[in-house]
Amino acid sequence: MKQKIKIKLEDPNSKSAVSMMNALWEEIQTRYGFQAPNPMKGEDFQGPKTGFWIAESEENPIGSIAIVPWNDSVAELDVMYVDPKFRGTGVASDLIISLENFAKENGFTSIRLRAGAPQPEALRFYEKHGYSRIDSFGRWASDETAWCYEKKI
Repeated sequence: MKQKIKIKLEDPNSKSAVSMMNALWEEIQTRYGFQAPNPMKGEDFQGPKTGFWIAESEENPIGSIAIVPWNDSVAELDVMYVDPKFRGTGVASDLIISLENFAKENGFTSIRLRAGAPQPEALRFYEKHGYSRIDSFGRWASDETAWCYEKKI
């Protein structure tokens, strides 16, 4: 029997949100080959026009996605993570649809994000969902590992 997955808007300081940020950071360090303190903090995802969603299975967090304003019309997607046991099940698509609907409702006209070559599954996923590669932007402009994407919504 297929497990019921629930997507919900979550306090970014909650235990579930923090666990997803930590899981993502562990995977990033492994894929990119470095060790550093996790720079993601719940307060980074609080404020007007921000959102943090958790995907849950049997009340356990299995995925996350967040959005923060870049400017009045552009938002940045962040904290996209799905537990490896749930990849390929549609959880990531459900998360990105929730984020894109929120972005439209809040007046954004495009969404940007950063990924990289060590994340080939993510790159394919974003391209499948209509994101196109753009020049690196903002804090990613000088990051040689950054592959930035944008989608007009």
